[in-house]
Amino acid sequence: MKFLGSIVAAVAALATGISVFAAASAPARDEAQPPGGHVVASIPIPANSGGFAIGEGAVWSTSDAVSVLTRIDPTRNAVVAQTKLPLENPCPELPGSCGEAAAGNGAIWLARVSDNMVLRIDPATSAVVATVPVGYQPEGIAVTPGAIWVANKGGPSVSRIDPATNQVVATIPIGPPGACCSDHMAVAAGAAAVWVSLPDLNTIVRIDPATNAVARRVRLAGQPCAFLVADLRAVFAAGGHCTGTVLHIDPKTNKARRPIDGLAAPIGLAVGFGSLWVADLDAKTIDRVNERTGRIVGRLRVGGYPVRLGIGFGSVWVRDDTGRVLRIKPQS
Repeated sequence: MKFLGSIVAAVAALATGISVFAAASAPARDEAQPPGGHVVASIPIPANSGGFAIGEGAVWSTSDAVSVLTRIDPTRNAVVAQTKLPLENPCPELPGSCGEAAAGNGAIWLARVSDNMVLRIDPATSAVVATVPVGYQPEGIAVTPGAIWVANKGGPSVSRIDPATNQVVATIPIGPPGACCSDHMAVAAGAAAVWVSLPDLNTIVRIDPATNAVARRVRLAGQPCAFLVADLRAVFAAGGHCTGTVLHIDPKTNKARRPIDGLAAPIGLAVGFGSLWVADLDAKTIDRVNERTGRIVGRLRVGGYPVRLGIGFGSVWVRDDTGRVLRIKPQS
């Protein structure tokens, strides 16, 4: 079972009003960990899968079931706007997603897998202000100053968007045609590079934003089936149901390091407060990991289907596909 495969049953159950909280059985784990933080707010959103982003003054969540963008005010821990999003073609079947979300460069950016485009959202009004055609089946998306990076599953390739013109200024092939992706394709920015997953090839591709060229390909000992996150010290790739670990790359050497074990189905990742945070779908926990040692130092059981994570406004945020966003205050 890969990436969001176990959520298929949950989505079907939610659609019929049946409460399902039994994901695939997880391996036995040491639960003798401090929580690492505590939940300070639970904010209802439409159930089902969807993108998630933190920034531009708010917390943002999409819902693939109803094609809605939800804006959460972090000062009130409340939904303050919901906007219907255009969707010309039906979303693809799970696993995967209708497209991810990112915040930055004065906008919210939504990849739309089935429409081969990126939506630009005005954070002040939550309205769509531009549509940008990109490659085939855009899914993962990330923001750097002056650029938006979109991973196109159908190439595979990466489209670079200039937010000043809302135009694609570079298309970067990153693999042989048809090489990607039966699973989730992710992109992250960090360590002066853009990192893109090719799950079917067990590979993370490093792109140099100065040249818009592939700088290195890092082969991993497993499939990076879920999300990526990067900072100056490390690149982490969640293995989801493919590996049950978080794969680890040293950006200084471009070499894989020892994976982070002790997890069941790591999906969402975030870096902040001196730690790596992992959303473990099957275990229904948010794990706090020491970046340097790779050891789990905190474990908070949250229930539901925790999938996507974000950092901002002094908190860790969790998008739970059962229909809520959780706000976690890290322990110091």
